[in-house]
Amino acid sequence: MNSKPGVAAVDRALDILEAFRAGKPVLTLAEIARITGLYKSTILRLLGSLERYGFVWQRADGTYQLGASLLSFASVFQDSFDLRQFVEPVLEQLVADTSESATFYIRDGEDLVCLFRADGSNVVRDYSVRPGSRRELNKGAASATLLQFDAGLRAPITRDAMLVVSVGNVDLDMAAIGAPVFGANGVLQGAITLSGPSLRFTPEHVARLAPVAVEAAIGLSLRLGAAPGLLPLPLAAE
Repeated sequence: MNSKPGVAAVDRALDILEAFRAGKPVLTLAEIARITGLYKSTILRLLGSLERYGFVWQRADGTYQLGASLLSFASVFQDSFDLRQFVEPVLEQLVADTSESATFYIRDGEDLVCLFRADGSNVVRDYSVRPGSRRELNKGAASATLLQFDAGLRAPITRDAMLVVSVGNVDLDMAAIGAPVFGANGVLQGAITLSGPSLRFTPEHVARLAPVAVEAAIGLSLRLGAAPGLLPLPLAAE
């Protein structure tokens, strides 16, 4: 946790932005007050500044939503890590190979953040996850992967050890498999997942998806600078 002193007004403004979540993208003033614990008068003053910079928009009915200015920060964040050009083609290929939704997650403190996403081509799929979606770490495949491999890669790993499976662990109707992505010095860069409805993720289907997801994670890790000696050989090289 960052122990540096902060500015109270900035902290409160950020608390307001943090109140907006994937499941609650539009909030009333009363809801913001309840979530943040701030007085409505304080919130209104801060909302005035946030609106002026386009970080929050007030809708015609008086409710509030996040503003488009935040998208520019998301773009800068993604570009600063130079991950998009590596990750997005991998996710698109995963969708082409499996028809399931492919996502790249990172950990931010105790939260799980969707950084990149390619929607599956199946009619029935998970629509709840979008780039920038944030939720608390849970028992799902992405969270479990990020928690399990948080220390990075220090010793050779097998394909089986890279795979994490979650069927109905968070939402009974949804399932996912995950695999870690490493970079230089074995540092964990994020987690790749393939997700879809639990009914489709039978043991047979998971067995078909698993090598595809793990192979994608291995290939991406190598391109991001992970040491080849610590990862399983790519299937094409075996």
